Amino acid sequence: MIPYTVERRADTGVSNVTMGIWLFLASEVMLFGGLFSAYALLRVSATAWPNGRDVLSLAFGATNTVILFVMTGLAWRARSAATAAAARRGLLFASLLAIAFLAVKSAEYSDEIGRGLLPKVNTFLAMYFTLTGLHALHVICGLVANLWAIVGLARVGDQMTLGRVRALALYWAFVDIVWMIIFVLMYLT
Repeated sequence: MIPYTVERRADTGVSNVTMGIWLFLASEVMLFGGLFSAYALLRVSATAWPNGRDVLSLAFGATNTVILFVMTGLAWRARSAATAAAARRGLLFASLLAIAFLAVKSAEYSDEIGRGLLPKVNTFLAMYFTLTGLHALHVICGLVANLWAIVGLARVGDQMTLGRVRALALYWAFVDIVWMIIFVLMYLT
C-alpha cells in the first residue's frame, strides 16, 4: 500500500496525489483519444455529414464554453489559494458553475430531443450524444470530487485538502480541453 503523503517523493519528485492525477489524466487522454479517432474515421468515411452549426444550438454550446472557462479559472485560482478555507470557497463556486453547465446541457438535450434529434437519426448525432454525454459524466464526477474535497477539509486538514484542490484544478483544465475539442468538432464544423 502506498501511503498518502503530502511531501514530494524522492523517487518521482512529486507527491502521490500529483502522480495519481497525472496517471488518471493519461488514461482519460486514451479514452477521449479513442473516441476522437472514431469520430475522425466515421466523418471521413461518411458520404454525407451535417454541419454542426446547422443542427446544434451554437448559443447553448457557447454558453457552456464560457461556463467551463470561468469554472476552471475558479478551480485554478483555488489551486493557488494560501489556505484550504480559501480553496474550499473557490471549489464551492466552481461546483455551482458545474451545476450550471449541467443545467444548460440538460436544456440543450431537451431542445434537441424535442426536435427529434436523437442518436438513431444519423452518425453525427450518435457521436454528438456520445461525446457530450461522456463529457457531462466527467463534469458530474468532477462535481462529486469537488464536494468530496470541500467536505474533507474538516477531516484531513489543510495540506491534504490543498493537494486535492491542486489535483482537481488539473482535472478541470483537462475537462476544458476536451470540451473545446468537442465544441470545435461538433458545433463549429
